[in-house]
Amino acid sequence: MGTTNREWHVAHRMPPKPSEEQRGEWHAAHQEACGCRVPSEKEQALIDAWRAAHSSGG
Repeated sequence: MGTTNREWHVAHRMPPKPSEEQRGEWHAAHQEACGCRVPSEKEQALIDAWRAAHSSGG
């Protein structure tokens, strides 16, 4: 477990009732910006799916 980036968390709230797309985007950004915890398997799957769908390397 790392350090929480409190400023990022305050500025980037998860929207209420987020879609899978929104959750994937939020968790991907969170993983990049904050080292507060390791994502769960479900969260990591959302991150991987979001990144695959939005990769510019196609």
